[in-house]
Amino acid sequence: METLVPILPILILGFIQSILTGISGAPSVIAAMIASRAIGVYRALFLSTLAQFVGPFLLGAAAATVIGAEVVNIQHIPPIALYSGLIATIVWMLLAFMLRIPSSSTHAVLGGLIGATVTASGISAIQPTGLLKVVLSLLLSAPIGFVGGFVMMRVTRWFAIAIHATPRINRRFNEAQWFTSFGLGVALGSINAQAMMGMITLGLVLAGFLPHFTVPLWVIAVCAAGLAIGNLAGGLRLIKSVGSRFFQIRPIHAFSAEIAAALIVASSSLVGSNVSATHVTNFSIVGAGAAERMSMVRWGFVKNVFVTWILTIPMTALMAGVVYFILSELRVK
Repeated sequence: METLVPILPILILGFIQSILTGISGAPSVIAAMIASRAIGVYRALFLSTLAQFVGPFLLGAAAATVIGAEVVNIQHIPPIALYSGLIATIVWMLLAFMLRIPSSSTHAVLGGLIGATVTASGISAIQPTGLLKVVLSLLLSAPIGFVGGFVMMRVTRWFAIAIHATPRINRRFNEAQWFTSFGLGVALGSINAQAMMGMITLGLVLAGFLPHFTVPLWVIAVCAAGLAIGNLAGGLRLIKSVGSRFFQIRPIHAFSAEIAAALIVASSSLVGSNVSATHVTNFSIVGAGAAERMSMVRWGFVKNVFVTWILTIPMTALMAGVVYFILSELRVK
């Protein structure tokens, strides 16, 4: 292992990726809130940014440990493979941002890490148990999000009917979204930061700056700051995409989807399950709409998001392999 490899490239690439995660994924926290007219755009952005910054400090680093220490064999991965994986992840996230398609940063990080590691050290450098744990979590993100949103919407409607609620209850749902949105933001901030926390900490271990895999507090702070900056810098671009292209969201949909997504993501973060926060949130919204009427959901856009969900890991893995080959050739020359 090259113990003197500088950590600056890892820190820079990790920080850039955290910003891109904030740009593309974090707006999902407030998309439903804005679409349901519960709060103005700028106030919602402030609330989301605060929640995104606070989240990584509150719910631990269990998922970061899985990504950084259980997917690949640390003894068999060169630092240049981390550079390659992160570069591929950044390129993919930029493409998703330009196409206005919500893409999972966790999918992208995993694909980049696997592609670069296999290219550098072969398939034996992958730890099957850790990889299976992450892949299962990611594959279940959309279905769990859909079911959670569907069930929570049905429960919320049943409660509203049971108390003989009038249309004025929409105002209560909107007021409650101040709390549900913040809670969702904290949960998403935690899980969104963990992939980068894992990658940066892995880089520190490879470079000899850490004796074993333990996420330092300052690494958490770097990733939290990146998420917050990204949320402010590019949140407005994807809010419309997530908030209105699925269907016309009403307060009851937003309230139900936010509670479902927050519970799912927070639980996953605590137990170390690397779910895709983007897809849990998006499909919770879809599930809430489908619980009222299947035909009200714009399934064409849902299909596009689903296709992106399937393609992200293989595409970033391929890109990371190509980047590793290029960087290796440049280093030799």
